[in-house]
Amino acid sequence: MPWKAAGVSMLRMQFVELVRVRRVPVARACRQFGISRDTAYRWLARFDADPAASLLDRPRRPHSSPGRTGGDIEDLILHAREQFGWGARKLHAFLLRHGHRVPSIRTVHTILARRGTVHTPAVEHAPPLRFERHAPNELWQMDHKCDIEIARARHYQLTILDDHSRYLLRLTPVPDRAITTAFSVLWRLMGEVGMPLAILSDNAFSTTFEAPATLSWFDANLACLGIRAIHGRPYHPQTQGKVERLHGTLEREFLPHAGRGSLDVYTRDARRWQQLYNTVRPHEAIGDVPPAERWRRSDRVRPSKIPEPRYPAGSVLRKVSTVGDVRWRCKRIMAGRGLVGRAVRVQETETTVDLYFAHLKIRSIALDDFHGSAML
Repeated sequence: MPWKAAGVSMLRMQFVELVRVRRVPVARACRQFGISRDTAYRWLARFDADPAASLLDRPRRPHSSPGRTGGDIEDLILHAREQFGWGARKLHAFLLRHGHRVPSIRTVHTILARRGTVHTPAVEHAPPLRFERHAPNELWQMDHKCDIEIARARHYQLTILDDHSRYLLRLTPVPDRAITTAFSVLWRLMGEVGMPLAILSDNAFSTTFEAPATLSWFDANLACLGIRAIHGRPYHPQTQGKVERLHGTLEREFLPHAGRGSLDVYTRDARRWQQLYNTVRPHEAIGDVPPAERWRRSDRVRPSKIPEPRYPAGSVLRKVSTVGDVRWRCKRIMAGRGLVGRAVRVQETETTVDLYFAHLKIRSIALDDFHGSAML
């Protein structure tokens, strides 16, 4: 008899009827149904014990689970989930670090799913390609988050993050997105923890939208401090993936619970969450440890004021005018409004006139272009 002709429960009933009612020998019935004698006697025993329901399909779940996670551990996991809102991996690392005997990450996730606190995403994305600097303070990432309302006024969340350790250096609300405001926050930070080798930001801190593009006031200050300014290409937030990922964490874990009645209350909550993020919250990309375990202060001490750019002896210098240009060969050359009042070096070669600010070449103009009256 083919097994697909009826459900398994019906086959069991037919087998039992054949043996118990029609008195067919068990061996012959087994050959007819294609089952073993062990299975046959097990079906018969179940029928004899409970004829009404014993032949229905039974769940495969065992009657007892001696290795199941205890209720106290489940309550501990759920309490940490309610307190922090983290996923299974972070909760597992956090509880282990505090001396608790917790099950595997998969079991923690199963507990959360069974209690209805997590869900499996409908779409699985390919794992991202990551880059990471080798030591703290080799690179900082900074960016503004979208505007938020605090005390009925618009503010912007300025975040500064260390690339290697993911240490959150600053979480500060600012009234605008001006580069002067951002630099004042950065200046105070560097006075506290030292200076990085480079800073990665988007093009809001540069002058790529100007023609010709030179240096912004922000980038010029960094050049005087010996800090390399790096900017991601337009419409490509993946370049600043770490700080963008941090903004997603802010959306989920901080902003819904931050007090916004006054700037003082919001700042207090921001500092409290920043401490939690740096010293308690495990970070998956650095081995499930808090960022504070991988970060240290920079050895590069910030000066008391921004130094003037240094040039080789004998350099030809020109001061940038109030409109951002310098004069050379009776021509006006745009050096950039971010350099107003500062000195730039002019170097002429056989084919070009080059402008330098500190060690950076900011313009290169062909000698053939030195005609007419327009500004170069």
